[in-house]
Amino acid sequence: MALEGKVALVTGAARWLGRGYAEAFAARGAAVIVADINAEGAEAVARDICNAGGRAAAVAVDVASESSVEAAFAEARKPFGEISILVNNAGGLFAPTQAAETFSLDQWSKAIAVNLTGSWLCARAAIPAMKAARWGRIINITSTTLDYGLPTEMAPYISSKGGVMGLTRALARELGRFDITVNAVAPGLIQPKVGREGRVSLSEEKLKSIFDLVIANQCIPRQGEVADLAGAVAFLASDDARFITGQVLNVDGGWALK
Repeated sequence: MALEGKVALVTGAARWLGRGYAEAFAARGAAVIVADINAEGAEAVARDICNAGGRAAAVAVDVASESSVEAAFAEARKPFGEISILVNNAGGLFAPTQAAETFSLDQWSKAIAVNLTGSWLCARAAIPAMKAARWGRIINITSTTLDYGLPTEMAPYISSKGGVMGLTRALARELGRFDITVNAVAPGLIQPKVGREGRVSLSEEKLKSIFDLVIANQCIPRQGEVADLAGAVAFLASDDARFITGQVLNVDGGWALK
């Protein structure tokens, strides 16, 4: 129960990876705030965690909206107190994959607003209490596409995730003296969930070609799973990682090997 007594807020936690992070925190003793733009989905995940013996509550949040983030954090403090662990997981592609010069400004702006600005807005809301407590963990989710890219034409997404990497390093430098660590996890290709909100459906043929390409270049030749990411995120939130900050941890089976 390495996180007992901590309160973790996970954005985009109503499904898939975010749900995995929330469940991993609860299993390790943390109280969890399940935050998502899908309020019903967030409530369902929080209910499942409580039914499994954990402690959780749900809040609705649009991370791209300043007022929504402020309201969500005010609500999130009510059941368990101040947030000590923040996982900026909410994000997505928000546009069909296409050539860089064919994206509209709206498509570009949506990716930046959710993936990058949303991470900053949530961090901004969490930092004051972390400073006061002189303890905090901020874990941002970026992407291994920054290392090698993929043949899927995702310029806005990759650019926004590059910004998340820069934000991670800037905050780590600024907040370290308060015993607040800021790291990022870069997932490889994890079990595909095609057609989810914020994502774009790919043809089965194209999806298979991408996974075949990546797995063929991994050191561990298998498809990644949610549990692979959840364990890494939980580690970075623990005191075992107290001297690690400003880092990007690739959890990708050795695909983006450096």
